[in-house]
Amino acid sequence: MVDVDPYAVVVITHNHADTLPACLTAVEQLVPPPQNLVLVDNASTDGSADIAIQRKSGLAIDVLREDHNTGFAAAANRGTGATGQPWILLLNPDCAVRPDFARQLFSELGARSEAPRVGSITPKLMRATGSTLESSGVVDAAGMLMTCSGRHFDRGAGTTDTGAFDRPAWVFGGTGAATLFRREALADVAYPNGEIFSESFFAYREDAELAWRLQLRGWRCLYTPLATASHARGFRPEGGRRGHAEINRLSVRNRFLLRGHCADPSWHLRCLPWWLLRDLAVVGACLTIERASAPGLRDAWRMRNDIRERRRWVQQRRTASPRQIARWFRRRGRVEEVETS
Repeated sequence: MVDVDPYAVVVITHNHADTLPACLTAVEQLVPPPQNLVLVDNASTDGSADIAIQRKSGLAIDVLREDHNTGFAAAANRGTGATGQPWILLLNPDCAVRPDFARQLFSELGARSEAPRVGSITPKLMRATGSTLESSGVVDAAGMLMTCSGRHFDRGAGTTDTGAFDRPAWVFGGTGAATLFRREALADVAYPNGEIFSESFFAYREDAELAWRLQLRGWRCLYTPLATASHARGFRPEGGRRGHAEINRLSVRNRFLLRGHCADPSWHLRCLPWWLLRDLAVVGACLTIERASAPGLRDAWRMRNDIRERRRWVQQRRTASPRQIARWFRRRGRVEEVETS
């Protein structure tokens, strides 16, 4: 029998009435069940909150309503703060977990001598189809990779599942769509104002920023392929960013926030010239072919004082050496470069 620690589930929704029933049904079927289920509704206009409130099941749902869209980061912080269990499963409303999901996560954790320093555990996500979130044969995420250009990628995203991601692995971090976090680790890296996810991000890349802070404090992320879930994913990076002006703006801004919060001079030296070339490409695109993204550059500049203060705080508390952090940043993301021992 696998020992499963008490855990809570936090779901963040904004106009996901189509997939939310399938997501909640999957959570209700978890064995063992969570001790707490919190849904934070980010001012949905499609009745998402009412779907959760009116739901009849053996698992009570605490619904927290926001009066405006506060963004994923702020909503995740509020939801996490409304729970008290040692572990928190953060889940997107377009994601459906399998009934043995929690058991598989904790089973892999229990097999590791490094378990006390595991701050997060991330599953194998498959692309989902339709409102029922049926799993397809395409990988959505198998942990997070970072590159020397400062970009982060979901391992295997958009590729056919051929078994290449069927081994447990140490990865840089887990996607905010479905990752189990240790409360102790989150509390350890929370900013002085109590933010776990940096709310200045609003949405996009905030999971990578949290993963970087966890790594800097010596918390590890374990990828567990036997724990599986399906994820619809509204925006797919491999499909390109054309026609997504707001996503592009946030992505550009948060690219600089991510590095501004977490990268030290040693990182910039080790990762030259890749981040510099990428920066020049991003800035050049914003000034020419993607002018709708240019406000992201202005936003990052206006936030420079907050960026500076957060970086100072993060670097003062780091326990991992520059060499330990540098090993996670690849010239390009490749499956075979991920540590599995």
